[in-house]
Amino acid sequence: MYIWVQPSFDDAKQTTLRAKWEAHNKQSSNTSTSGNEATITTSPILFKFDPNTVSGAELKQLGLSEKTIAIFINWRSKGKKFYYKEDFKALYTLSDADYQRLAPHIHIQVKRINLNTADSATLVALPGIGPKLAYKILDYKKEIGSYHSIQQLKDVYHFPDSTFRILEQRLKVD
Repeated sequence: MYIWVQPSFDDAKQTTLRAKWEAHNKQSSNTSTSGNEATITTSPILFKFDPNTVSGAELKQLGLSEKTIAIFINWRSKGKKFYYKEDFKALYTLSDADYQRLAPHIHIQVKRINLNTADSATLVALPGIGPKLAYKILDYKKEIGSYHSIQQLKDVYHFPDSTFRILEQRLKVD
């Protein structure tokens, strides 16, 4: 045997909550109505940004969806680094149209690292360099005293050319 109990319904409380919700929607975005549908439109504001440092609020200003922003922030929190603007395109919820719209505004700040003062942790943080290669770079520096040119990295035993091409823009020698 089942007993059905009708929940109490406070009409005044529901009206108050509905009014607060509508006020919140009006405040957060522009609402235009067409027929019976209400569509929320916000115009994106484009500005220069670095995907390595941009915040979720700034991504919202750029016109990205909440889902894309959440996935992007999660991706970056797990260690994703952006070295080229094309790296931003790999975000699977980002449409090609959004990427084309944002690409001219992506400006990745490249921090150049001095090869003679870098320690192993700094080197490992660079793309393409693991602990073994960092050890080889530092060991070779001990052999020659100090690096005089970035080109000397090519003399490090088994230093890949592909890694050298990536690091050329990120390293300096003082």
